Amino acid sequence: MTLQWNTDAPAGSQWQRQFTLTNADGSLIDLTGLAWEFVVRPSVTDITSPALISVTTTPGAQGSITVDLPTSTLTVTLTPAATAVLKKGFYPLALWSAPTDASTRTAWVTGMFNSFPAALP
Repeated sequence: MTLQWNTDAPAGSQWQRQFTLTNADGSLIDLTGLAWEFVVRPSVTDITSPALISVTTTPGAQGSITVDLPTSTLTVTLTPAATAVLKKGFYPLALWSAPTDASTRTAWVTGMFNSFPAALP
């Protein structure tokens, strides 16, 4: 079941959230061997590569996803450089498993990312 979830962050700030994935009965989902991608796009129909923000379990300039298998928890971290590309407004987000396999990919979390300006330090 896909979690419908919205979030916000000031543009140019670090952002981090944890997601614990469970079955309908509350048991933990086995995340072993799954690839992950968190994306933020200008619209739900945009398939431009790369996305505005795209992070995986391989750390990069935009951030990373850390997977904790025993607790079925994913921690998504976006760097200030990643959130800085977002102008004021709402952008669709999704957390995918198996993102490159059209036959098995699954959107676990979908929603909107609200970016807003903030005075720099």
